[in-house]
Amino acid sequence: MQVSIVIPTCNRKARLLALLNNLSHSSHAVEEVIIVDSGDDGLNLVDFSFFRTLNVRYVRTAKSVCIQRNVGIKQASAPWILLCDDDVEMPDDYVQKLISHIDAFPGTGAVSGLWLQQEGRQWKATYPEKSATGLLWKYIFQLGIWGEIECSANNVVVRKVKRHYERKGNHISKAGWPVITDFSGEYFTAVVYSLGCCLVKKEWLLRSPFDEVLDRHGIGDNYGVIMGFPGPGIRVLNNTCVYHHQEPANRLQKPLQYYRRALALHYFIKTRPSLSQVKTRWLLWSLIGNLLRFTFSESWMMIRAGFESIWTIVSGQNPYCRAAKKGRTVVEATL
Repeated sequence: MQVSIVIPTCNRKARLLALLNNLSHSSHAVEEVIIVDSGDDGLNLVDFSFFRTLNVRYVRTAKSVCIQRNVGIKQASAPWILLCDDDVEMPDDYVQKLISHIDAFPGTGAVSGLWLQQEGRQWKATYPEKSATGLLWKYIFQLGIWGEIECSANNVVVRKVKRHYERKGNHISKAGWPVITDFSGEYFTAVVYSLGCCLVKKEWLLRSPFDEVLDRHGIGDNYGVIMGFPGPGIRVLNNTCVYHHQEPANRLQKPLQYYRRALALHYFIKTRPSLSQVKTRWLLWSLIGNLLRFTFSESWMMIRAGFESIWTIVSGQNPYCRAAKKGRTVVEATL
């Protein structure tokens, strides 16, 4: 199977070179690696022929990860594309395992390994819900869940909520947030999952490109892409994984990430037919739930981000929605 790898990058030279070294040891030889650069750290002066097992192509674009990904996807020569963030690391057999799954299940159009992030000294793929209060809060406010439900409380209300999530499986909440509680089996299907190291049919990505209205960091971009896939979501394999190093260079602070993610979700609710069952009123209700949580924890910057996200949506001032109507791209929504 022919695979092109598309890597958008911006001012992360050292991390990108580490990734290329990682990819050079892949047990499956890829067709090409397309680096789409928007930085100014001298990456254009690098001699990529040093990575002898890789056919590296270097492209420059404007500062927008969504534009970068779309440019790389269009230029890719292979029918399958590994969308690859520049700060990840993967086992040598990662690509081969994804391909083996596709061979075993020919109808698959998008597949990833488990997405791991480092929390303290541990690499975690899930964040189990162990608190009955937390579970009920997320149920009432239709917030997202990204982990197994493991709370030990067993009263009638908790049992009812647990049965609700068991019956629904992995799904999108009424407010639009992803709920992933079932990670069992050889693989599971997630309606929304990271595209940071996901193998996808090129035709799917051309049909549902990354939305270039979003800010240059592309916060929330995977949501809009996956909502346009013809399949039920992303298949995630439990027998392989990706290590996301969360490179601090060129990374937004959490309050601004939260603000832009909320606005991106609202924008997709307004523009994606596949999200017609999700209502803005439920999204606002969920944001109120988050705002209360930020208030209880006295997280002042998050309180401001939570309040601003609600006000921006209620007042009809979502810059993504307004820019899309005017045909503008790369909008930097600021707090």
